[in-house]
Amino acid sequence: MSGDSFIHKLDPRDKLISAILIIIISFLANEPLSALILGLICLLILLVSKIKLLFFFRGIRFFLIMIAFTAILQLLFANNGEELFSVGPIRITSFGVKIASLTFFRFSVAIIIATLFTLTTSMIQISDAVGYLIRPLKIFKLPVDDIVLTLSIALRFIPTMLQEISTISDAQKARGSSLNSRSIAKKIKAIVPILMPLFIASVKRAEDLATAMIMRGYSDGKNRTKFRIMKWKNRDTLVILFLLFLLIFFGITKK
Repeated sequence: MSGDSFIHKLDPRDKLISAILIIIISFLANEPLSALILGLICLLILLVSKIKLLFFFRGIRFFLIMIAFTAILQLLFANNGEELFSVGPIRITSFGVKIASLTFFRFSVAIIIATLFTLTTSMIQISDAVGYLIRPLKIFKLPVDDIVLTLSIALRFIPTMLQEISTISDAQKARGSSLNSRSIAKKIKAIVPILMPLFIASVKRAEDLATAMIMRGYSDGKNRTKFRIMKWKNRDTLVILFLLFLLIFFGITKK
């Protein structure tokens, strides 16, 4: 999602490192105060990104529901600690409440930060950032350039594949195929006419892409030049230093 906010303008390497640091910090926030501070920071980042909150949370509501379901299971089956109340065989304990709360908080932070990262960073920028961070693996003779190219192509074709699925689904509906049936068996049967054309189209696209790369003289990715040059600025350094401070602070105060 394009934009001109402070978050959008950060270097993609900074955003990737920051996302990893925030997720690590969330696992150090074991106390209500530290969790509140990190939660407010995440909310502030969301507001600074200028992404509409309703649009954002509507996009991740499925994941939040799944996280909440997992937290409820933790609440019901973690029986250690002081019993708060019980209903028949179900016992709710202080330990269960703490584990459920931490589970929901940590995974919610991870989903929010990961989603925010992908919304404010283009697919090409993500692959460039990943490629830069895994560059030291060249020491172990890993084909980093080829890995980055594969990642770039995969990310680039996600929207194309989604559009292809939509087109095939519309074509199948026009032929009378029932894709909205409540029956699970019928849904599975309806997926087959979508998967086969999608597979054939994917193979055709892969062949066309391989031919285009060969015609343009692509060899093995070595000494590959960059059209987009990433620039690390002072604001990127400040963001990383702030998050490192939080990481150290939460690590020291963790009980």
